[in-house]
Amino acid sequence: MIALAVVAALGTVFWLLGDGKEPARTAREARAGDCLENRGTHAKPVMFTINCADSQADYKIRFAPGPRGECPAEFTQYEERGGRLGDTTLCLTRVDH
Repeated sequence: MIALAVVAALGTVFWLLGDGKEPARTAREARAGDCLENRGTHAKPVMFTINCADSQADYKIRFAPGPRGECPAEFTQYEERGGRLGDTTLCLTRVDH
């Protein structure tokens, strides 16, 4: 119990000493309405959540069609395979700045 409290306290200190922003979540953890920044390439995207007002925001998640779903043609489909949470498919639109 004490070890858990120490780990939580250290995590809070590192967060406060950092930029004060919440750590980035991966696309797997994102929900409809969240925006994503591609930190990879077009061929191999690596997506993280980001504030939609940020100029680095590339896409906005409109919905997740489910594990076997497909996005309609007017959306960009993003997929991550495997992992402990299973497959992730997101239907995205570009963010216009």
